[in-house]
Amino acid sequence: MLPPLTPEQQQWVDTTLNTMTLPQCVGQLLCSLHPRFSTADWLDLLKKVPLGSLLVRSTASADLRAQLQVLQENSAVPLLATADLEHGAIALTDGTEFPWLMGAGAANDAELVALMGQATAAEARYAGIHWTFSPVIDLNYNFNNPITNIRAFSDQPERVVRLATAFVRGLQADGRLAATAKHFPGDGLDDRDQHLATTVNNLPFEQWQATYGRVWRAIIEAGVMAIMPGHISLPAYQGFADWPEDAPPATLSPQLLNDLLRTELGFDGLLISDASGMIGMTSRVPTEERAVASIKAGLDVYLFPDTLKDFERLVQAVEQGRLSEERVRQAARRVLELKARLNLHRDPFGPQPSAADKSRYRQAAQTMADKSMTLLRSDGLPSLNLAPGSRVLTVTIGQLSPFNKFMPQLDLDAFDDELRRRGFEVEHLLNPEDDVLQAKAAEADAVFLNLMALPYMVLGTVRNLVGHLGHWYWRTIFVDFPQTRFTSFGNPYVLHEMPHLPNLLVAYGNSDVSQRAAVKVWLGEIEPQGDCPVRLPKITIQPLPE
Repeated sequence: MLPPLTPEQQQWVDTTLNTMTLPQCVGQLLCSLHPRFSTADWLDLLKKVPLGSLLVRSTASADLRAQLQVLQENSAVPLLATADLEHGAIALTDGTEFPWLMGAGAANDAELVALMGQATAAEARYAGIHWTFSPVIDLNYNFNNPITNIRAFSDQPERVVRLATAFVRGLQADGRLAATAKHFPGDGLDDRDQHLATTVNNLPFEQWQATYGRVWRAIIEAGVMAIMPGHISLPAYQGFADWPEDAPPATLSPQLLNDLLRTELGFDGLLISDASGMIGMTSRVPTEERAVASIKAGLDVYLFPDTLKDFERLVQAVEQGRLSEERVRQAARRVLELKARLNLHRDPFGPQPSAADKSRYRQAAQTMADKSMTLLRSDGLPSLNLAPGSRVLTVTIGQLSPFNKFMPQLDLDAFDDELRRRGFEVEHLLNPEDDVLQAKAAEADAVFLNLMALPYMVLGTVRNLVGHLGHWYWRTIFVDFPQTRFTSFGNPYVLHEMPHLPNLLVAYGNSDVSQRAAVKVWLGEIEPQGDCPVRLPKITIQPLPE
C-alpha cells in the first residue's frame, strides 16, 4: 500500500492546494503531449494553462534536461514529466533498453527485473522524467490481442505478480520515479484494439478475482503510485453480462473506478486515463464532454487533452455546476501528493548516472536478453558452424514503421552488426520478392529469416507479417535451403500461422540486446534457456451453436 507522506511533504501539499485557484487546480488535471513543441512553444502554453504534467517522446537526456529546467523555472507548481518507459529508459535516445516485458517474463529473474526498474529510474530522473506509464500488468490470455502481446510479462498471474512487483519496487526505489500499472480492469482477452473500439474483459467476476484481481491486489499492495484505467469494460461487474457491448469503459465508469478500484481493492493513489483520443472512449462521449465525464467518473488526470479547449471546458463545467469543485480539488490533491512523494518541490532532477552505473545497466540488459532466448522448435540440426568469411543472408520480414511516434520500428541492424563483427560477409534483404530471395539464398552459406511482428506495426492486429502474393517464399525457404534459421523478434505465437516451420527461436522483441543474444544462440555461443511465459495456441474446432 502507499505509505503516508512525511509531515514535510504533507505540509507542502496542503499549503500549495490552499493557495490554488480553481483554474490552477484544473490545470493539474491535464497531461499534454506536444512532441514537436519547442521550449518557446511550451512556455507559451504554460502562460495560458497551468499544466500539471506533460509527456515526452524520444530525445537525448541532456537536451530534455535543458528544456525541462527552463519549463520548471517557469511553472509555479513543479511539472510532472511523464514517458512510456515500458522496458528501460526508452524515451531517451541514450537510455538503456532492456528486452520487452515478455522477454523479461521468459528470463524469469525478479532480481534482473528490479534492476531494470532501478536503471530506468536513475536515467529518467537525471533527464527530468518523474513518472512512467509502466508496468503493463495485463494477462496475455488471447494470442490475438493487439495491445498486450510482448508488452505483457505473461499469461500466468503468479509470474506477473512476482515480476511486476519487482519492477515497481525498482522503479519507485528512493522516490525517484512513479510507476503506473496498466490497463485496469485488465487487457489481454479481447482480440480487438481500444484504439478502435471499447474492448471487453469478459470474465465472470469470480474468475476475474482469481486472475486479474489477484494481480491488481498484489500491485496495489506493493505500493504502486498510479494506475491507468483502459478503455476496457468489465461487464460481469458492471451489470452488463447479457449485453457486454453496452458496458462503458473503465475510463468513464464510476462503478469500476470508485466501487471496485478505490473501495474494494483499496487503491488511494493517482488515476490517469489511457490516451483520450482512442475510439474506445471517443465513441462514448461527445468531444466537448469527454474530459468532464472522465474527471467526474473518478479519474484524476486526463491524458492527451485538446489542452486549451479542455481546460476551458473543465473550468466552465465547475462554474455551471456540472462538475463539483470538490471533485476537482480532490483530483488536484492526488496530483500534488504524487509530486510530493517524488519530492519535486525540492528538486525535479536527479544525479547523472556514473559510467560504472551505465555499464552495469547495459550488462544487466544483455544478461536478461541472453536468459530470455527460447527455442520453441528445433529441427535437430546443430548450431551453425560458419567459418570466418562465410556468406550470410539476413532477411527481415515485417511492416516497419520508423516514423511511428509511439513505438518506432527499425530494421534489425544490431543482428547484422554482430554477424559482421564475427567476420562474416553479410547481405541483407527487407521483405524481398520471391525471385530475389531465392537467388540471394542460393549464394549464401546460411540464411537467417528474422520475423518482426510487434504491437502497433499495423493498428488493430498483431498478425501482421507481410506475405502477399509474390512475397511469401520466405515461409517455405527451408525446403530448398536447410541452412535457414527462423527467429521471431516479437510475437511468440507465429507457429500458429506457420506450423510447418522446422525451427524457431523467440527473442520477444527487437531490442538491440535481444538481437545480439539471438546471434549468440544460433552460433552456439550460449544455450537457449528462456522459459516461454505464455501458452501457445492449439487448433480447436468450434462447434456450431445449436
